[in-house]
Order: sequence, then structure tokens, then C-alpha cells
Amino acid sequence: MKKVLIVFLLIMLPTVGYTQYRWEFSAGILNSKLNFETETNEKINTNAGVGFQLNVGYEYLLDQRAKTSVVFAGEILQRSSDITSGTFAGENIKTLQFGFSPKFRVLFGKDIRGFVNVGPSFRINTSVRLGGERLEANDFEQVIVGGVYGGGVSIAAGEMFDFIAEVGVMNDFVSTVTASNSSKFFDIYARIGLRFRVYDR
Repeated sequence: MKKVLIVFLLIMLPTVGYTQYRWEFSAGILNSKLNFETETNEKINTNAGVGFQLNVGYEYLLDQRAKTSVVFAGEILQRSSDITSGTFAGENIKTLQFGFSPKFRVLFGKDIRGFVNVGPSFRINTSVRLGGERLEANDFEQVIVGGVYGGGVSIAAGEMFDFIAEVGVMNDFVSTVTASNSSKFFDIYARIGLRFRVYDR
């Protein structure tokens, strides 16, 4: 057993020697559109309303050249859209969500680094309001599963800090409102923030 542990440690040491970690904090706006279809098959259109997103990410770099990483991000989102047609025309539908999104990221360049990332998203609806009235919990899905696809730039500002800017899209795979056949958000987002190193040896 001791020999196995020694061999394992010898194998791990070179990898651990290049381990790098990053934290990142960013915030920005969401441009949200909700595709909505009632149980009577009435299609309801919404505009692309403006909401907000706060994002805190922990990034684990997978190689010594820092070209690939996995980002584990926690999110707070407010998605908002105004209904433009159908029974609820003129009403606003708004959701407040907390979420988690693990993403695979590929980085390019050196001091000014471009990146792309993709991954799933898991979000909890804490409230859904239609026309200012809060819906009951059994009127909407508690957990929303979706996807995140984005890219951006990371600009070095010294040894420890980077400024980051990211744009991308998000979409739901699971309905948001249960009293419908289809109610899926599609978002375009833009965020800016800081990315900084916490460990690098």
C-alpha cells in the first residue's frame, strides 16, 4: 500500500507543480425573450426585455500553458420580458433565479487572451411574476436546465489581475411556466469584471 501511495504521489507531483487557479467576478445585462405557448395552443410573443446577471466563477486551469480550463460559476439572474400579443398583451413576465453553470473554456493568446466556453446550466426559480402578480410555486418549474455558450477577452493588468469581458447566449431546455406547453427563455448576455490568480506554482 505504501508503495502504491509513493508511486501515485510521484505521478501527481509534476501535474500539481503547474496547477493554477483563478477567481472571477463579473456583472452585466441580459436581453431576454420568452417563447410562450398556452395549454390551448395560443402562441404568445414577448419582446427582448432587459434584465441583469451577477456571476462568480472558480476557474481550474487544466494545463501548464493555461490554454484550457473548467469554470464553476454561481449566478444570480433576473430575466424580464414584456408580452406583445395574445391574451396577456402588455403584461410583463419576470423571473428571479439562482444558478450553477460548469463550463469548459479554451483560451488563446498571451497578455490579451481570447476565450470561448460552453456548458450546461442549472437554475432555481425563486419567483415568477406575471403582470406584477407573483405566481404560486406549483405554477412554474422549480429547476430549469439549459445551456450557456459564450466568448470574450481577458486582458492582463499585472501579475495577478485580468480585466474580462464576455458575451454569449443562454437558452432553456426545460419549460419555465408549468401552465403551458412551452415557455422557454432565450437570452443574449454581456458582462464585464475581474479575473485574478489565487494560486500558481
